Amino acid sequence: MLTTYREVLRIPGALRFSSAGFIARLPLSIIGLGIVVYISGVTGSYATAGILAAAFQLPAAGCALYTSRLVDRHGQHRVLPFLVSLHALALIAFILTVQYRLPLLVQALVVALAGASQPAVGAIVRARWAYTIGRLGQTSSPMLRSAFAVESIVDELIFTIGPLVVATMALRFSLASPLVLAAVLALVGGMLLSAQRATEPPASSSLAVPSAHSGSAIQLPGLLPVVVAAIGTGFIFGSFEVSAIAFTARAGSPAAGGFVLAVWALGSLLGGLWFGSRHWKIRLPTQAILCFLALTIVLIPMPFITSVPMLGLATFVSGAAVAPALISGFSLAERLVPANLLTEGLTWSNSGLAVGFSGGTALAGIVIDTTGTAAAFVLPFIGAVSAMVALIASRRLLLASVAPYEDRPPGVPLNSDPIPGPAPGAFRDDAP
Repeated sequence: MLTTYREVLRIPGALRFSSAGFIARLPLSIIGLGIVVYISGVTGSYATAGILAAAFQLPAAGCALYTSRLVDRHGQHRVLPFLVSLHALALIAFILTVQYRLPLLVQALVVALAGASQPAVGAIVRARWAYTIGRLGQTSSPMLRSAFAVESIVDELIFTIGPLVVATMALRFSLASPLVLAAVLALVGGMLLSAQRATEPPASSSLAVPSAHSGSAIQLPGLLPVVVAAIGTGFIFGSFEVSAIAFTARAGSPAAGGFVLAVWALGSLLGGLWFGSRHWKIRLPTQAILCFLALTIVLIPMPFITSVPMLGLATFVSGAAVAPALISGFSLAERLVPANLLTEGLTWSNSGLAVGFSGGTALAGIVIDTTGTAAAFVLPFIGAVSAMVALIASRRLLLASVAPYEDRPPGVPLNSDPIPGPAPGAFRDDAP
């Protein structure tokens, strides 16, 4: 397995654009948590923190479809520098609105601009992988799947490092310092990535693929329930993140919050590596249902946790269970759309995650302030049940709609935003 990864990274330009993508993506694991830590520390209100985190995530989800189309249409080197510059400036402006205690509406509008201008770096990097390997004539080969797995490992490192960075910087420097770092990393990483023209995919007009479907990807059979499941999954993430931070803070160990979230990412990394390395004979829709069932079960004990060590153990187990659910869910989205709508199709799922995340953070903040963390830890369970029910209700449609892998022509971007575990395409569903 390691030999395959080394071969992938030896492709000319691959290590450089993957490294730049790592820098540009690191803010993804810093900003959401950074907003919660910053606002709750300044105002003492987790409800306000959740609202502002949602104000960032919702525009990020809503605008991701549009900005992804702009990148595909005009090229990464033209669109990415503008996006990362606006994103960085908006983050700094948000910090200033909080420091000068401007009205909450102003703070929400500024942080919403930061979310709206956040580029889909994961999609951009994976598009480069698909284009670079596609030029070798191996788009559907294990090499491409290994490349996606490499990026997913990078994603897990990002979501392991990010919470630790937030916790450490907020305590040692200032509550706003993680957001300042995120702005700098987004700007530097985005500029480094856009400067690498040799591995940049051409504009989408030169990659046009005939398709019988010319409308929006969301109209395709089966994609809507997959997006609903993604919303439920994002709800798990958002509600758990805020609940874990509040639990550790009220337990007298505020620094432990970042470590708990890092344990979640570590468990997800290990669970994803194990799940993605195996060849499963079960049909993909059934896989997804079983994965969400397992996730639902492991989330049951969360409201009954009474100590930080118990939370760490439960978090590790939950993280290990969430990766297979994400892998199968995103793989369903990948398989349900034709090649020329793949970027949009995956962006719908990514946007679903972001919408669910924002709803989870906002609702968890309100529940924590009014009821407590025990009640808030029920919310991740509700998100898992919702995702599972959406997939069970549409199982027959999904079984009839999943497309075979071999229909993917060379040179077409296969991409997604960061998700824990191997990315879409990291494993195959060859069961009859």
